[in-house]
Amino acid sequence: MKKHLRALAAGLTLAVCVCGSTAALAEAPAATPAPKDDRVITDVSPLEDQIRNIIGFTTSIGGPYDFEEADHKSAVQAYDAAPAEGAVALLRIYARAEDRGDASINSSGHAFISVRNVSDHDIEVGGLMIAPNTEMTFSPRGNRWEHTGIWYNLEGYYKRYLADSYYQNIYAIQTSLDQGQLDVVNRNLARSDHWSAYFNCAAFAEEMWNSVCADTLSAGQPYTPENLRNDILAKYGDLAKYNPQVPYDYIVYYGTSLTPSQEFA
Repeated sequence: MKKHLRALAAGLTLAVCVCGSTAALAEAPAATPAPKDDRVITDVSPLEDQIRNIIGFTTSIGGPYDFEEADHKSAVQAYDAAPAEGAVALLRIYARAEDRGDASINSSGHAFISVRNVSDHDIEVGGLMIAPNTEMTFSPRGNRWEHTGIWYNLEGYYKRYLADSYYQNIYAIQTSLDQGQLDVVNRNLARSDHWSAYFNCAAFAEEMWNSVCADTLSAGQPYTPENLRNDILAKYGDLAKYNPQVPYDYIVYYGTSLTPSQEFA
């Protein structure tokens, strides 16, 4: 009887080990490539856009972005510079704002980040596998009907189909990521699924950049895309690229659930 019990226990242990090993080896799903078809997209009306903004600003109360800091950080680079030795990815930060003159607080514009695969193999970014020489954008939003929180690739969608009305006058810089730093970015993305009028896209972009880059940026207090843009130009203006090509390699997803968007399908 004891032999049978020992055999049963051994079998259960083996099963647990095999299942655990299988789970450990499970790979993140591949990101779905963007169709990039020719289509005519009509933007929402000014009234609907205003309603979205009012709802987002009054109902979204996400707290600060509690990001992990990498144990080693990279230097700032010019946009499109060659990756540093040992890099598997590039982290890029983008910011734009409209000129509002002497307004005390300019909340216009947008800030976001992207991660580009510069390795010779697929890498995991934000829970999805992306191919070499492809890129994903990330930013939290509070004014979209489907989701309040992190969005993937929405900037590329807008830039492709609504280029005349979105993301003009963008400035961007980059830094290189080795695998350890990319792991930090991925863990921070998993903590990014929220938004509020205060802890907004500019706060997210600033904190993500500073978590892996030694050359820091500030989006000011309160956090605004204008403050972030101005800091990029003041500190690293000679490295910034004006109106870079915003990538649109993959479909639009939202949330840590990685849900494909229906509105932006």
